[in-house]
Amino acid sequence: MKTERSDSIDATPKLDGVLQFPQEISRFFIESEGQVLLVNGRPGTGKTLLTIRALDILKRDSTVLYVTTRVDDESAYEMYFADLALDRSNILDLSQDPFTLPLDVDVPFDKLDLDSLVTWIQQLGEASKRITIAFDSWELVYAYLAARHENSPDIETVTNQVVSLARQEDIRLVLVSETAEAASLEYIVDGVVSLQVTEDNRGRPQRQLLMEKLRGVRIENRHQPITLAGGQFQVLTSIELSALLPDTGGAQWNPRTNSKTKFSTGIRNFDRILSGGYNRGSMVHLELGTDLPRDAWGILTIPTIRNFLSNEMSVSVLPPREASPGLLHNDLTTVLPSDVFDEKCHIFSTYVDPTQDKDESDTVEAVAENSQISDRSMDFNGSEASTVETNDQDTRTDTHNSENDGGISATNRIGGRVTGSFQGSEFDYRTYITTADRIREKDDGPLLHVISMEMARSVLESHLNDFANYVSLRNDLAIIITKEGSDFRTRADLVADMHFVVERSGKALVLYGENPLTPLQGIGIDRSQAIPEVVLTEMV
Repeated sequence: MKTERSDSIDATPKLDGVLQFPQEISRFFIESEGQVLLVNGRPGTGKTLLTIRALDILKRDSTVLYVTTRVDDESAYEMYFADLALDRSNILDLSQDPFTLPLDVDVPFDKLDLDSLVTWIQQLGEASKRITIAFDSWELVYAYLAARHENSPDIETVTNQVVSLARQEDIRLVLVSETAEAASLEYIVDGVVSLQVTEDNRGRPQRQLLMEKLRGVRIENRHQPITLAGGQFQVLTSIELSALLPDTGGAQWNPRTNSKTKFSTGIRNFDRILSGGYNRGSMVHLELGTDLPRDAWGILTIPTIRNFLSNEMSVSVLPPREASPGLLHNDLTTVLPSDVFDEKCHIFSTYVDPTQDKDESDTVEAVAENSQISDRSMDFNGSEASTVETNDQDTRTDTHNSENDGGISATNRIGGRVTGSFQGSEFDYRTYITTADRIREKDDGPLLHVISMEMARSVLESHLNDFANYVSLRNDLAIIITKEGSDFRTRADLVADMHFVVERSGKALVLYGENPLTPLQGIGIDRSQAIPEVVLTEMV
């Protein structure tokens, strides 16, 4: 019996969030030789693409053979093999010419039947140091060979015999099945995975890989979203949003071009989906699902913020409660010139006063962390508050007593500027618009508004229509952020020009458009560039 085996099978992802092949199945095949995997699923669920991807991965440490009963070898090659490290010698078309073998092995029988199949598999195992054989489909192979017997054994008996041989000779087997009979085979084999496809309420396909059992492998996530985009099997996995930051300093954001009618989203293939980006003068509703990472709000918004600032257009940000303005500051200053951030980015940090009752938690303080409208900063009563220079390295929050009585209770220090902190009752629609107008007067151009509705109850609760008109008339762009279950969600939809949702699918993050309707998109991060970029992979 062969004992030598590879310690690893390379299934390196092309980008964070997308894997070419499930890591659990890779471990299943390398933990022990002679493993047999059953791949279940209805027609069209992606079984063949999973099998071909498995052979492409396993070819790196073994000889592989794809036994097909569905299509001829030429069609199989053109459909599945052409873009992989596999060639025609890896295909055996059982229905066309079962005696044409890709290995230098004499055919040990005069006719091909179930008995000779077992002998043939044994001969292949002896001729190759390590071999993987995939039967697509196993039921059709059985039916094809059983027809050559007067009294053929049942499929369970044949499967038991083949599995025992595989274990004895250290042969890897993949058995593809799409019939109800597969249930009777599941207890015989070492691993079982199923491919499923459903549709959501708007007809979008949702594909999943269900790992039912993989002997010797701990399965942390049994349900994994998959895509067959580009005719390739891919698994969508979790991402670390911190991966959006460059590993080293010095890289500068390369501005995406804005057209006369569109603002770039800052994400290349999202721009393509939207035919160039967001419409000028529009309001975008970004809905966040449950159980998301704390900085998930930035997946769509940070690239847009970066692009506005790099095109020398100003940004006003009121982030969600859980967001960190300091991290947002670090993200932007890492990829943009510091003077661009200082002059163009205006972040309003919000938090609940710990002395307030829970019932009063909607009353917040707003800190204009970087509102350099001129040489002075605006408080939200419409009066001006002095701006104080500070040490560039100091980013802590201090107490500052102001001479005016306009509600300033503290200061916040970020970068090299200090501006006022304001009571929630003063952070209303009128004062926000006053501040936005002053920013626009200085820059003489459109403004990006990124506003979390949970933190802007007193600002936009009764003024969504007014704000939508304001944005439209000035050719601004507004991204309004809501959370699933929020009463603002329906209200935001009534005035928003676009509605997008970010939510979890397994451990992966996905994006889709409700208006306009778009396919589901898996969210990944391409780290091959100096500045990592968000990449969307269509889930088809």
